[in-house]
Amino acid sequence: MLFLFQDPLGDDQGLAYLYPRATLFREAGEGYADLLAVAGEDRGELVLKVRLARYPNPLEGPLGFSLATVVLWLDTEKGGEETLLPGLTTPQGEGWEVAYVLTGFGAEKRTPGGGREAVRAWREGEWVAVSTGLPPGRYGVYGAVGLFDPFAPWYLRPAGGEGGPWTLGAPPGSPPAVDLLAERPLEQVEAYQKGVLKPLRPQGFALRWESLLAFALGGVSLLLAFLLRR
Repeated sequence: MLFLFQDPLGDDQGLAYLYPRATLFREAGEGYADLLAVAGEDRGELVLKVRLARYPNPLEGPLGFSLATVVLWLDTEKGGEETLLPGLTTPQGEGWEVAYVLTGFGAEKRTPGGGREAVRAWREGEWVAVSTGLPPGRYGVYGAVGLFDPFAPWYLRPAGGEGGPWTLGAPPGSPPAVDLLAERPLEQVEAYQKGVLKPLRPQGFALRWESLLAFALGGVSLLLAFLLRR
């Protein structure tokens, strides 16, 4: 495993968003757009994995769910596109180079220039996995979950105003996502308030160097203690 990011349970309300009032959504209950975790694994390529709280499937999506859309953006190099969604951007200089849109009906790879192609997606128990075709790497990751809409640009049901049977109720200019990938609740609230989502970045490399540094300092301390005793 290259990285594992966890997202709090029960934070799929945006900034007090109102869910659509159509029977389809009311009967599904809660949690179907609640992101719990995003992982990356080295399988000769980077495989992204997503975990949602629940997977109701009233529209009979082949991946076992049908009411949520997950979008993952990867920051693989310097620069990149800084707009994630309407009302949501990356920090300056930390844009994305490739994105993966995952619904219960399949997955797409997208690029900032408008390129899009189908990619393989499959279920692994409670996880949904996506083949990226990218070399394994510790990239910066942005994530968002919204309600599935087959006619919307990112397959995310729009938000605005008081909402309605098929739209989300949210303040004007709000992003069409009810949950953002953030390991702490306050970080998500700040992202909605400022319209800027910070990427999550794997810390494994830094941790390894910290361990090596601690080991080296420990060795120096033992050597000094031995010399002083001599």
